[in-house]
Amino acid sequence: MTDVEGFDIVNVKELKVRGIPMWRTASLLFVALTTVIGGMLSIQWKAYSKQEIQIDHTETVTQELSVQSSEKDLRITQRITGLQKEKEYKVNIPNELFHWTCIKDNGDLCESKDENPQTFLPEQDTLTFQYTIPIQKENASFFLSEWTTTISEVTVRSTDIEIIDTLRRNGTWIAGAPLKGLKELDLIDYYLFTGIGDAPALYWQPSSLQKSQGSQHLAFYSEQGGKDNRLSFDELENLNGFPYLSVVFTNQSVGKSGKGLIVTSPIFKEEDLKRMIADQYYVTKFREMPKEDKWLLDVFTAYTAKLEPETEKGRAVFKELNKKLSNEEMMQLFNRVNNESTEITAAKMDRFIYDLKGIHTRFFSLNRSESLPIIPFYYYDQRGVIINEQEKSDIEAIYKEKTLLYPFIETVKGLGFEVTMLPDHEAILVIKDNNSYRFYLNRNIFIYNEEDYGLLENPLTNLNGKYYMSKEWLQQLFKVSIDEGEKAIKISI
Repeated sequence: MTDVEGFDIVNVKELKVRGIPMWRTASLLFVALTTVIGGMLSIQWKAYSKQEIQIDHTETVTQELSVQSSEKDLRITQRITGLQKEKEYKVNIPNELFHWTCIKDNGDLCESKDENPQTFLPEQDTLTFQYTIPIQKENASFFLSEWTTTISEVTVRSTDIEIIDTLRRNGTWIAGAPLKGLKELDLIDYYLFTGIGDAPALYWQPSSLQKSQGSQHLAFYSEQGGKDNRLSFDELENLNGFPYLSVVFTNQSVGKSGKGLIVTSPIFKEEDLKRMIADQYYVTKFREMPKEDKWLLDVFTAYTAKLEPETEKGRAVFKELNKKLSNEEMMQLFNRVNNESTEITAAKMDRFIYDLKGIHTRFFSLNRSESLPIIPFYYYDQRGVIINEQEKSDIEAIYKEKTLLYPFIETVKGLGFEVTMLPDHEAILVIKDNNSYRFYLNRNIFIYNEEDYGLLENPLTNLNGKYYMSKEWLQQLFKVSIDEGEKAIKISI
C-alpha cells in the first residue's frame, strides 16, 4: 500500500479538534440571554424557561376518608373539598369498589349536567362518595393500594383517614401516612392517619404490630417477639422531599407495596430493603412516567442505594452514564433530580445534562422503550446543516468526545455522490464523476480510483450501526469546504 497522493494522511491523524464553541458552554448560557451574540440561544432559553416555570393551574383539594369495619366488608365515605361550584367533574372508580354512589349532605344523589354516569356537580365545593370493599376472610390480613375514587385534573393536597373499628380490634391498622391519633374504648377503636397527597395504601393484620424504630420520614413495625431490626437509612432519608413511609415486617402478608407502605418478611437483606425504599422515593419523582420509561426508576434507585441496577436496560444505561460523566457530574445530575420539585421525565433528564455540560443530548429520550436495545450516549450539535446551499433538516452532527462527526452517507449524498453499501456489508462505495472511493468498515484502508491506500485510522466511525466522518477526514478525502458558524454549518464542494 502507498500513501494517497495529495492526501496528508498522517496530518489527519494528528489534527486536533478545537472543541465545542464557547457560546455553547453552560457557564455562558445565562450571559447569552442578555447579549446579541447569544441571540438565538436566548430565544431557546426563554422558551425553555417558560416551559419550566409555567403556572400550574391544576386544582388542589383536600379529602377525608371514613373507614368503618364490618364483618364482610369495609364501608367507606370519601369527602373531597375545595372544588368549584357549578363545574362538572369526572370521577375515576376502581373496579374493587362496590355499591358506589355519589350523595349530597341530605342523602340525595349528586347531580350532573349530562348523561355521563361518571360526571358530577359538587354541592357547594364538595363531592361525597360512598362505597364498600369486600373482605373475603374475616381473620386474614389484607392490603389496599388503589382503594379510593379519584377526580380527573384535580390534585389532592392532603388526606385524612379515620378508621372506626368494632370487629377487628385484636389486629393492627397501618397506613402509608403518620398515625396522628388512636383511641381504644370499651367497644370501639378509632384511628386517625394524616398524610400529604392522595390516599396512601392501607394494611390490616389480625395480630399486633409494634413500632420498632421510627423517625420523621420512616416508621418500622414488627410483630411482638419479632426481631428488632435496627436499620440505618440516613442517605435515603436525607433526600429532598423524602415521602413518609411505613415498613411492616411480618409473615402474614409478604411482598406488598403501595403509596407510603411496604409489607415485607422479617427475614430480609438490607440491600433489598434499601432498594424498595429508594424505589418508593423515585416513584413520587416519576409519578406520571409512561411504562416505557420505568427503567429510569431502576437507574436512580440503584445509584442512590449504591446497588447494581436490576434490569438489563438499567445496567446498560448506568454503564453509559459512567462512561460519559465523571463521578462529580454523576453526583450533580442525581442531586438535580433529587432537588427537583416538579415531575421528572426523560426529556427533562436530557435538559439536565445540557445544563450540566452545555451540550445537547437525547440519550434519555431515545432510550425510553425498555424493550429496545441501548442507544449509546452522545451529544449532538443543534446548529442546522447546509450542504451546497440546501438546508438539510435530516442531518445532525454529533460529538464523540470532543470531535464533531457528520453522518457520512447523508453528507456525501448531499454533496452529489452516489453511495452504495456493498452486498457483503463490509464496504461502502462512493462515486461522483470519474472518481470512486471504497471505504472498508472494519479496516484502516480505502480504495481511491482502484488504488489501495493505507491510513493510520479508519475514517469511518460506527455509532449504533450508523457511520460518521469527522470534518478533517471530509476535507482531506473529498476536498470539501466546511464553515462551522454560530448558527449553521455550511458544507460545499
